[in-house]
Amino acid sequence: MCKGVCKTKYSEFLGEISLRYNGQKRCGVCDIYLRWSDAKCPCCNSILHVRPRHSRAKTKYYESKGVQWI
Repeated sequence: MCKGVCKTKYSEFLGEISLRYNGQKRCGVCDIYLRWSDAKCPCCNSILHVRPRHSRAKTKYYESKGVQWI
């Protein structure tokens, strides 16, 4: 459950939505992108997503990295 701390206390770590997964991690609970080194969200303590979950987004992500996704 999002406590709202991420949008106030950690606002300097918030990423841009247009640059999804470009060095950022996504919190599915808080629905934000963070430039954060830890594996868990500082607000809700849930695991952050490093890669996209949808198949079309995955292919685009892996093509930009130069890796073939099967």
